[in-house]
Amino acid sequence: MKNKHHKNGKLRVIPEPGERLMVKKWVTQARILPYSVFLSIVFALWVSTSGAVANDSQKTNINAVKAVVGDDIITHSEVVKRSAIAIREAQERYQGNELNNKVEEILKNTLDELVDRKVLIKEAQRLFGTNAAGMKDVEKELDVFIKNAVKNVGSLTKYYEIAESQGINPIEKKLELKEDFMIDKIMKENVHDKVKIQPKLLRRYYNENIDEFRQKKEVQLRHIMIKFSAHKNDKEETLSVAKEVQTHVKNGEDFSALAKQYSEGPNAENGGMWSAEEVNEMRRDLRDVVYQLKDNEVSDIMESPVGYHIFKVELTKPEKVQEFETVQEEIYKKLYREETTRLKNLYINSLKTGIFVKVFN
Repeated sequence: MKNKHHKNGKLRVIPEPGERLMVKKWVTQARILPYSVFLSIVFALWVSTSGAVANDSQKTNINAVKAVVGDDIITHSEVVKRSAIAIREAQERYQGNELNNKVEEILKNTLDELVDRKVLIKEAQRLFGTNAAGMKDVEKELDVFIKNAVKNVGSLTKYYEIAESQGINPIEKKLELKEDFMIDKIMKENVHDKVKIQPKLLRRYYNENIDEFRQKKEVQLRHIMIKFSAHKNDKEETLSVAKEVQTHVKNGEDFSALAKQYSEGPNAENGGMWSAEEVNEMRRDLRDVVYQLKDNEVSDIMESPVGYHIFKVELTKPEKVQEFETVQEEIYKKLYREETTRLKNLYINSLKTGIFVKVFN
């Protein structure tokens, strides 16, 4: 963007020289509404995790134009609003530079999605603009959807109360839903109805990716651990306790009860039970020994850098390859998703050739 001219309270966005299409978009300032407290917090946290500096001129402008699609613009505020839930989930899982990178990824993907949505909306508006019957069907579906939503919450008043509490403008949401219904219809005709997965492709995928269906050996076991650190790092004293426990095991006492009483390791409160996934993640030297045990067999006392261990295998499932008949539905769903994505991208890219699209970094 090179210039921004204000006229009659409206904002005009003009592309840089050299672009073939002059983009004309007037956006009244009255449309810029205050954001909910949550969205404000999300944006503030995003700025802080993005390494924002003290210089105001270097901070991201919440109303900065991020993309132009035909005569529509997408602002940074729209991207942040659309990303809010994903950003919140990222903040619960990541921190530091990892969080920063994840948020940047979320914002980029969301911007791409918004651009594609704008392109699809314009095509839907073009098609339904000359299809009165089709538009009537959309309106009917929309009315049914909203009536069901109102019925589910109890009343129209409650519906508006919930919308307000979540920072949702019901009128804007209804328009968005209408656009969604229109998009669904053109996507069904131009993408979903064209997805064809031939049965022979399922078998071919199975044969070419057989390792995906190879189930590794699984072992469920119970574990008693006597830590060096719990016995003043005295190896002899620690080994003495481990041998005492081993005697109880050999006398036929319940392994689970002994784990609860003596174990100083993980899952002691659950009788020392380890899932197959936890066994796969244990130290390799210990895992190799455990994999040699049979069901209900108890290991000798084993030493590691942190203490002594006694294992009892509860259940062993040998490695095997799943039969084609067992996984063919899973393969079909995978191939269907991939083909749908491929056709969707082709369709949207074909629409973009007839419309001005520019994304700004």
